[in-house]
Amino acid sequence: MKLQTLSSSMLENLEPMLNESIYHFLAEFHKGRTDFSELSSIFFRLIQTMTDPPFEFIWFYSAITFQTAKSSATTDPQKLLLSVKDLFHSLISFRNPSDGSYLKQVSLVAPILYHLVNFKFEISTSKTETKGLVDAVDEIISHIIMCCNGDLVEQEVRVGKSTVNWVCLVPVWIADQVRQNEGCVDGFRLFFPLSTEDIRRRIHGDCGVDYLAAVVMIEVFLFRLCLMFDSGGSEMDLHKNVKSCAAQIILGFKRNSSFLVMLFKLLLEPCLPIGELLATPDELILRRILYDVALDFGLFLSCDTSSDVQYKEIVILWLLVTNSALQFASENGDHVRVSCYLSAFSSSQLPRQIISWVTGVTIMKPTVPDISSPKDIIGWLLVLEQQGLKICDHNISELHEKTLKYNSTGKDNGVKDAQTMVEDAPVSINGRRKRNSTGFWEVQKHIKVIKCYHENLGDDGFCGKTEVGNSVSDQEMVDMVR
Repeated sequence: MKLQTLSSSMLENLEPMLNESIYHFLAEFHKGRTDFSELSSIFFRLIQTMTDPPFEFIWFYSAITFQTAKSSATTDPQKLLLSVKDLFHSLISFRNPSDGSYLKQVSLVAPILYHLVNFKFEISTSKTETKGLVDAVDEIISHIIMCCNGDLVEQEVRVGKSTVNWVCLVPVWIADQVRQNEGCVDGFRLFFPLSTEDIRRRIHGDCGVDYLAAVVMIEVFLFRLCLMFDSGGSEMDLHKNVKSCAAQIILGFKRNSSFLVMLFKLLLEPCLPIGELLATPDELILRRILYDVALDFGLFLSCDTSSDVQYKEIVILWLLVTNSALQFASENGDHVRVSCYLSAFSSSQLPRQIISWVTGVTIMKPTVPDISSPKDIIGWLLVLEQQGLKICDHNISELHEKTLKYNSTGKDNGVKDAQTMVEDAPVSINGRRKRNSTGFWEVQKHIKVIKCYHENLGDDGFCGKTEVGNSVSDQEMVDMVR
């Protein structure tokens, strides 16, 4: 069999065939047909003739093959998990040694996360099934880290322009769920269950695999951490293990700057997209651990693996996350963490870098703010942004608006002018929406849980080696972060 590398013209000739096959599969599947072995055979033979099969062809062949097998498979949890693992190995087997894009290799496994999260929702909490799920997720993480740290060069996946893209294949992967729900589903929400609305909203017809790779990395990161809450053991061990795992994964994934952007933006949201996996007290504990890791990571953040523009975006997000972390700690009466976070902030070179960037691109020579807390720098940037200065592609005022919390009546305090925006931001976090979407989380009910958890851990279970220093009073904490 003669192998061939697809040229742009050859790929364009094959696109109508793929589009028609997608339409045919969806139409027939929703009529109740379950056997598509003939169609999968055609695409298997086609893929075998290619040295570097296009991403969309790999996904379509894998999806219809998996759907056919799943339709006739038993409902035994272990066998279902085994079939998903087989799908994973099948997808990564398409890697071509000459393919220089690690993004493609990471993006290919997106359907595995979708199926594993569904598996978690459906299975019991037996130790055997949970361990099998953890092993499967760890294998994906190892694959991604290997891709991110190999000698692969980031580049476009396909040669030439193609009108077919991975977004068009999502309905094929979720076809069984759509049929079960009689078409009444949000496709992206179903396929990306651990992503925020903001992440899903940015998915569009020509969304590349670079974005998909970052989404895969965010979801597997969150999923792995959530699974650790099922492990049992003491609260102190849980905290240490989750923090260690989170730090290791971030270090392994940090080559993808889009992953870091998504991670920091995730921590600006009023709640993490894990509501169906963790109870509210555990969700708050995980958020606190992620703040710890984010603050530690700021001490080592560099532009080694990012462009100058991407690096600036990440640093600005880190600044906003630091302010959110201080608000969160203050709200929970965590005096030691406030001191720890402020110490980590002042120990970082990033605040000085931000000031250097600003003063280097403007002739206004603005008064340099105090760099002992993030709120002063944020307020300074907001004023300058109103005057037309931009140091990154992010709209800082829009990002900061996410960090403004809701007052106790459940009404948004609104965005004030840039000079008072930071100073008057409310301290309490009441922006978490109830899972039944009928109102706002009453987070104060869970503060005692956090306080008890903190007392059990002691003061040295977070923030790495940062010196804590003297504790501060409640009023001092409020003044520092509001």
